[in-house]
Formats: sequence, structure tokens, C-alpha cells
Amino acid sequence: MIAIHHVSLDNQKEIVELMKKKYSFRTVQQAEQAFLDEYNQGHHFRAAWDGGKIVGLISWRPQGEIYHGVAELTRLAVLSDYHDPRAVKELMFDVMIAEADDFYHSHGSHLRKIFSMIHADARHVREFFVDKGLQQEAVLKNHFHPNKDELVFSMFLS
Repeated sequence: MIAIHHVSLDNQKEIVELMKKKYSFRTVQQAEQAFLDEYNQGHHFRAAWDGGKIVGLISWRPQGEIYHGVAELTRLAVLSDYHDPRAVKELMFDVMIAEADDFYHSHGSHLRKIFSMIHADARHVREFFVDKGLQQEAVLKNHFHPNKDELVFSMFLS
């Protein structure tokens, strides 16, 4: 049974291991520094747990001013060997949307738009975003790495 929980620094080791496996960090220390930077900057992290093990990660942050109602989905990852990655992504995405909407409402606004940047070669994430109703808005050439493009996807909610 998959359960989604807030991430705390107590979960740091498991989160860093997942980030190292799923992202282009060269070392565990790079992954750890990225997690700590994002955590300390106020990114909203949630982990998917199954059988006492973290199998997925999602994070988001507000973008612009609260009244803009824009949230950036900053991380979405599921362990490659997990038996049902689509179910984990679905659950984490739905939790993220509900949480971001609650966050904006609690600050006198509403969630109007979500967006995310992904590596152009992240076929499974791209397909997932399209299935969820996000549309590709841009291609960022050589954005983070030479000869590797990023894609910007977004969805208006209201």
C-alpha cells in the first residue's frame, strides 16, 4: 500500500539515495547538497512509501508572488525497479496538486497554474505529463547540460 508523507531531515539518507539514482548527480554529496538547498529554500517535499521503503519523491515550490497562483513541480521520481511506477506518480501528483491548492488558499489566493522543467530524454515523465493534461510550452536548448535540452510543461487549473 502506497502512502504519501512529508519529508523531514530524518529521511535525508533515503531521499538522497533516490535522488542520486534518478537524477544526473555525479556524487552522493552533490545529491545531498541539492536536497538540503531545496529543503532549506522551502520546497515542499513528499515521499511515497511502500512497505517501509521510500519508492518515490515529489517536490514543488511557489513561483512569483502568491497572488500569481503559480507552482513549479521541481522533482518527480520513482525508483526504476518499483513494480507500479505509474500508480506512484499518479498518487504523488494528485497529492501535490491538492497540497499546493491548499497552500495558496491559506494565503488568500488560488492555484492557477503548475509548470515543470524536465530533461528532453525523460520519455516516461513526458508521457505522464501529457496524460495528466500538461502541455509542452518550450524547449530550452543546452539548458543545464551541453547537448541536452529541457522541456517546459504547464497546465492551467483555473
